[in-house]
Amino acid sequence: MKVYKRIFVLIAAAVLCASSLVLSSCFKNGTDKDERASGVKIISGDELVADKPLVKWEGRYEYRDEQVYLYHTATGFTVEFYGTDLLVRFNADIADKGAESRKPYYNVAIDGETLPNPKADRTFKLENGEQTVTVAEGLEYGKHTLTCLKMSEPYDAVTSVISLETDGEFLYRDIQDDGGAYRFMFVCASGGSGHGALGYSERNGNAPRTTENSSSLHAFNYLTARTFNADVQFVATSGWGVGWKENCPKSIADVLDYTGITTGDSVKSAKTTAKWDYQSWVPDVIIFNIGGNDTTKDDFNQAYYQNKAVEMVKSLHGIYPNADMIWTHTGSRAGTLAVSALTDAGVLKDGYLRVFDTMPNVAEGATGSGTYGANGHSSLKTHIDISDMLVEILSSLGYAKERENINFDDFQNSLIRF
Repeated sequence: MKVYKRIFVLIAAAVLCASSLVLSSCFKNGTDKDERASGVKIISGDELVADKPLVKWEGRYEYRDEQVYLYHTATGFTVEFYGTDLLVRFNADIADKGAESRKPYYNVAIDGETLPNPKADRTFKLENGEQTVTVAEGLEYGKHTLTCLKMSEPYDAVTSVISLETDGEFLYRDIQDDGGAYRFMFVCASGGSGHGALGYSERNGNAPRTTENSSSLHAFNYLTARTFNADVQFVATSGWGVGWKENCPKSIADVLDYTGITTGDSVKSAKTTAKWDYQSWVPDVIIFNIGGNDTTKDDFNQAYYQNKAVEMVKSLHGIYPNADMIWTHTGSRAGTLAVSALTDAGVLKDGYLRVFDTMPNVAEGATGSGTYGANGHSSLKTHIDISDMLVEILSSLGYAKERENINFDDFQNSLIRF
């Protein structure tokens, strides 16, 4: 009698597990139902940004037209799901449309992996227009965590996510856990956003920059945050400055209030994106690496630039009074002028901003000496060296490391050599 009852229970359980209506209560690997299981196989429309979230959006993002727009570099998403695959519907509006040199790249980490990920099958690029990308496939059926971040810069392409789909189901996010990591904000231009960072030469740095040989995830800002397992937010793009004159067309300071920079590559076009809610994401650390593009202009206005630098720092301090700030430069004219103005304004005396003015220049550093990235920018070796120095500064301020820096040798196959 007991045997028959047991057989009946097993048959009943099998029937239940076969029903798509109760998929979330029975998993193929025999595990119990996760309390965060949603029963949702496709995330789209308002579910992309629901109050009970299924997606953790990384960096600044904007929801409109039933899509989540990811403008800046290192923007993307993290999801948890039961299943074997993840398909993502993207849209990309690429500068110069079909130009290979402008197609945006993304990098993926699954389960215990970290970004940047040296595995060849963890990087993909987008074509122009709508497309479905199989971001993960062939995983063992079970619970997985996946993070996907953009490597490329906003002036290359405006990218957005339309939907995410798995063959199992997504898990609701643990909001408390998502908010528990350090948060690092980066206000920078090409040096900090990875322009040419994957290009590599021991002769010169004259190779043209492309999206294939560039990556913010391989540059010193992201590598520093990675060491502390911090979430990141970039307000950055190559060729921009603090502001070199009135009505400056490429002023980072003038777009801090907005979500993104677009392929229009101007303050005017950036202001077509949504206003950013500063309190939705409060940083612990703000690192500046900006200004070098200002002092090279023929119509450079020194007083305007210095006033703008002070205004930008003071404004962010007013919004984030508890954030530690670091102004980084290589001893450049731009850095020296900015620090002089910040000193005169009493900012350094107030103690919330520190200066790191000995960062290695291109082809310099403990290991990067004589190595170049693309288009006259730093190699991955120099980026690692700069990151190590920033980690020391932040460790001295009490920030706790969670992992060691990346190993250059692990990324040999990621480099575009010339």
